[in-house]
Amino acid sequence: MFESIKRGAALIGAAAVVGGSAMLTGGVAHAAPSPINGLFGITAGACGGGSATGSYFRMILPAGNTSGPFLANGDSTCSDKTITPLSPGSGGGLRSGGYQPQPQNSWDAGGNATTGSVTAPLRFYGVGFATATSQVDPQTGQQTSTPQIYNNAGTLSGDLSAFGAFWNKQVFNQGAPKPGGAYSGKTSPVRGTYNAQTGDYVLEWTSQIVGGPFNNFTGLWHLTGKVAGAQGAGAPAAAAAPGSNPAAPAPGRTPGQPAAGAPAVAAQQPQVSNNITVRPVAQSSALSSPWLTGGVVALVAVASALLTNADRLFRRRRS
Repeated sequence: MFESIKRGAALIGAAAVVGGSAMLTGGVAHAAPSPINGLFGITAGACGGGSATGSYFRMILPAGNTSGPFLANGDSTCSDKTITPLSPGSGGGLRSGGYQPQPQNSWDAGGNATTGSVTAPLRFYGVGFATATSQVDPQTGQQTSTPQIYNNAGTLSGDLSAFGAFWNKQVFNQGAPKPGGAYSGKTSPVRGTYNAQTGDYVLEWTSQIVGGPFNNFTGLWHLTGKVAGAQGAGAPAAAAAPGSNPAAPAPGRTPGQPAAGAPAVAAQQPQVSNNITVRPVAQSSALSSPWLTGGVVALVAVASALLTNADRLFRRRRS
């Protein structure tokens, strides 16, 4: 009888240890960021009543931050000239899960961008600028990550290292992080919000400019609109820009020197479809919650007590 008690206590102890280990290694599932593959349609920026709506761009002075001071753009259509409204380019907006490179021969003789894959050309200091995403950053020649936006319960993050601004026959990387993954200077991570029911989103990030006439200035990008394919998102996404290629990046070139006339300033991705695809990222994490750890300790303590008492009873019986 006492042998049976002892064996039973041993089994309980083993089960407690195994169960506790399983709880520690498996843990309670945490929500992991999920990539959103599709088109983030851009709502065109507009100014009225002293405030800006929709998508826009601002240039932070070298000594400033996201609160300013900002560089004024005389070509802005806003009463607040530090705000430059943006409008969707030939791709209809920003594509997550694939590149939107700038078409060949997209400059005119005056250095104006004649087309833009992400945002359409808008004048900045007398010259039209547009944006696109490139497998190889034209400014540095470095490979970039495929543009990707992630959703975590309505909070957005992402990798837009491929994002660049084309202006005056020059290209300025305006991604976050920078190619290679660093957040240099005043470059800040992509952040935003997302409503999965309506498709409405807001994305914002900053990216410090390196080189050229705006060296050490920082671009502040604010994009808003709807994600194509989401419930209530409305019209389907626009087709990807010609030459779009979501494959792995390859080496490229570096740009030339700033053009004459620039203003003087103070010192492994899936194929993309038009519909949104949300899939979870495979991630594992161990749980170290105090209540769970305490529960495991309690189970082990009970099992140990049973083993000890059974052993004492067994020895007393034999004596």
